[in-house]
Amino acid sequence: MKIEVGILAIILTALSHGTCDAAKFPSYWQKTMTNDPATNYFVAQSMKPLGSSDAQTLRVVQLASVAATQCRGATLNSKAMRAYKKSTGYAGIKGKAYDDAAFLADDSFKYFNFGALAHLCAGTDYLFGPEGHLAPGLVRAGKGVPIASYDPQNPYVRLKQLKRPQR
Repeated sequence: MKIEVGILAIILTALSHGTCDAAKFPSYWQKTMTNDPATNYFVAQSMKPLGSSDAQTLRVVQLASVAATQCRGATLNSKAMRAYKKSTGYAGIKGKAYDDAAFLADDSFKYFNFGALAHLCAGTDYLFGPEGHLAPGLVRAGKGVPIASYDPQNPYVRLKQLKRPQR
């Protein structure tokens, strides 16, 4: 009897945890947290080309890495990432070219906060799914919500810097 009660408690906790996802961010975001660039401003901005193809490559790698590590259930397809980097010449971006490209790409993340992360998570399939419009197959979309909870006192998300290609 105690085991059944324990299992029931675990199931109820899991179910209530799943319904709390929507409460992790303001309700007015729910209308714009879609897989459609017409309503999801962050996805639309991510689709705009940058001034250089190297900067575009760095931004795509950063977006895919953030989506894979900070969106619930999303995973990076390492094989597709290696193929993407090879096809775009990622390893060849060095020296001043890397610095210039990184400057442009980093500008995309200047005000990256929890709202941007939530919208990125919601649009991951559009950007990186099997039919992805930015880089197909890089990230398997998960639940469409961030792993972390929204903290209005500290809304900014700290991002890891991209690793420079080996010299």
